[in-house]
Amino acid sequence: MATADGEAAVLSEVIVTARRREESLQSVPAAISVIDGSLLDSSYTVNVQALSQLVPSLYYNSANPRNTAYTIRGLGSNTLSVSAANDGIEPGVGFYVDQVYHGRPATASFDFTDIERIEVLRGPQGTLFGKNTTAGAIHIISREPTFTPESNGEVSFGQFNFFQAKGGFSGPVLEDLLAARVSGQFTRRDGVIDNVVTGDELNALNNFALRGQLLFRAHSDLKLRLIADVSDQDAACCTQSFLRVGRSRRNAARQFPALAAGLGYQPPSRDVYDRVTDIDADLRIDTQDGGVSLISEWTLDAHTLTSVSAWRYWDWNVSNDRDYIGVPIQTVQRIPSRQDRGHLVEEGKSGGLGFLQNQ
Repeated sequence: MATADGEAAVLSEVIVTARRREESLQSVPAAISVIDGSLLDSSYTVNVQALSQLVPSLYYNSANPRNTAYTIRGLGSNTLSVSAANDGIEPGVGFYVDQVYHGRPATASFDFTDIERIEVLRGPQGTLFGKNTTAGAIHIISREPTFTPESNGEVSFGQFNFFQAKGGFSGPVLEDLLAARVSGQFTRRDGVIDNVVTGDELNALNNFALRGQLLFRAHSDLKLRLIADVSDQDAACCTQSFLRVGRSRRNAARQFPALAAGLGYQPPSRDVYDRVTDIDADLRIDTQDGGVSLISEWTLDAHTLTSVSAWRYWDWNVSNDRDYIGVPIQTVQRIPSRQDRGHLVEEGKSGGLGFLQNQ
């Protein structure tokens, strides 16, 4: 392809860290999709669900943050039913943020904050990337602190009183020695399903995320990066509206039409586009993910020693009306969960070889 002045167009080099070191995408023998921060911003890609529109092999589904599942090429050991049954099962697709492994798919439901690029690695990653994830990995890389002052901001408005604000600032603290970066985002929206009994607006959004970073260059060959972050969701979510009744092999007397008629019950609407419900129990979601990590890189001639140490937590508290209708069948379902995870990786690189320990 040629430009308007007749010169050949040249694609810019894409740098990835799929093998735990920075190198050109062209030299990596793996199937990788890379989405840089400028495309994320221009396409308004704010989370993994939106990311799946840019990466065809990535599938994302989420009934609520805890019941979140994603697959690559149709493969992934964590389905919605499995994650609902056992919070200890790790997914077949690994989710990483700044080289730190996140053990719960729920952490992928939070909105992105100040992202440099996202790498989606297809295929088993036990050898190259470091965690024995059988289907692939999603690696989110945030923007590092800079010694040149810079800032960014964005405000969005939409229907149902939607409001989102994002911003970040980076600059030196001590010249050529210590730099800092602070970024955050806030999102809110009214509910999109009306409860005709209580008048509440359900399936609302109320999220925020904060990230603070320090970059310490003790020497030209030694770099330390300290990251602390927290993401929170607290809203009236998540329920559904009536669509239709499916038939089963059960006796007709034991199916929904007969049972509902026996109770004198009718759904508030049989048109799903009315977006109404009549659930008769409390609806609430309160989940938080956060942690601290320290990434150290020490360059010794042709060798590089990298250490990644982290502690993370995931807290989940929810209240659901699991029958989704105004009949007291299963009015309350609560599965509170709290998980804490330590993460320690030590990696040495010399030429094209590397080793991984203590993960």
